[in-house]
Amino acid sequence: MSIPSDGYHFTLHERMRYLSSGTKYDSCNQSAVCHAFGPDGRCIQLYKTLLTNYCAGECTYCPNRCHRDVRRVSLSPEEIVKITWDFYRKNAIEGLFLSSGVIGDPETTTQKQLHVARLLRNQGFNGYIHLRLMPGTPFHLLQEVAGVANKFGVNAETTGSVNYSEICPNFDYKNDVLQRLNWICKLIRKQRKLHRYDHKIIGANDTQFVVGALDEPDRDIVNTVHDFMEKYQLRRPYFMSFDPVPDTPLENGSTSPKWREQRLYQVSYLLKDYGLDSGHIDQIYNDDGFLLNDDPKLELARVNPEMFPVEINSADHSSLLRVPGIGPISASRILRSRPIYGEDELARMGVVIGRARPFIKIGGSGQTNLIQFAGECT
Repeated sequence: MSIPSDGYHFTLHERMRYLSSGTKYDSCNQSAVCHAFGPDGRCIQLYKTLLTNYCAGECTYCPNRCHRDVRRVSLSPEEIVKITWDFYRKNAIEGLFLSSGVIGDPETTTQKQLHVARLLRNQGFNGYIHLRLMPGTPFHLLQEVAGVANKFGVNAETTGSVNYSEICPNFDYKNDVLQRLNWICKLIRKQRKLHRYDHKIIGANDTQFVVGALDEPDRDIVNTVHDFMEKYQLRRPYFMSFDPVPDTPLENGSTSPKWREQRLYQVSYLLKDYGLDSGHIDQIYNDDGFLLNDDPKLELARVNPEMFPVEINSADHSSLLRVPGIGPISASRILRSRPIYGEDELARMGVVIGRARPFIKIGGSGQTNLIQFAGECT
């Protein structure tokens, strides 16, 4: 499928606006600049766009699916490079997030994305580049992407082959998605081994789930995320709430609440940064396998009262991480700074005292017991 030239009849700003809004199901919101997590876990701003919203795919939830009546536009690789540099030089962004509709086939699409990334790198661009690739991208192109992108991956969208065939009928879940995530994982491992002592770009594996397009429970999504982290060294999963689009097969579906997306992100942080696994999360689903609209870390603390209160001056790292209001950075600061004598010291280390107070002791004393706290929260 070639890109019709009439997509270029619109002004540059019109095409930028259409293609930024077209990334709705690619990690970001609908503005030209979005937030993402960089390689060091820091939140950074990226210019995000599609190459084109022409697409050969028939994904049942997607506003850009083939044959849907929608205005189709494209940006050339050179235009994307110029826009990226313009934003970058104004300190409006720290990098580029680039996805695309399927331009005929995955190979052609990835070649065009690679062209953008190579142009930027050859012009001395040292910013962050995140490429969202097509399912079925050939291995040799993944090898090339690994040399220019800080993060790249393909969207899993859902939790298994049956569901995937329902919402992405053009691709095969095991071959086009899981095999590609496996290849990317191996490429990144090899890259890290070869370049651990220099400053060469080291990639990271990523994927995304559309939350609520089907009736799969949160338990299935969390189990899949944990499995991907174990098998494919998934760094950060992304979640995008389903919103039905007119003139698509799922147009009569229900909008997924944004809080569900937020709770899944919080659980993914517990899996990645707090040493928990999917078995721990099993304790806090409702009877249908869905998360409640509350902080999952706080929910875990409530259902495990025997673990608390934690003595700040003797608890190990994993015990500190189970305390609401204490994160990986503040837990490490506590271990380095003990003995701790008061809440003011903890606050200076980044501990959220209002959340942590019912679950800790300092020098053997605490201010609120768990039974009282549970009563206050009912």
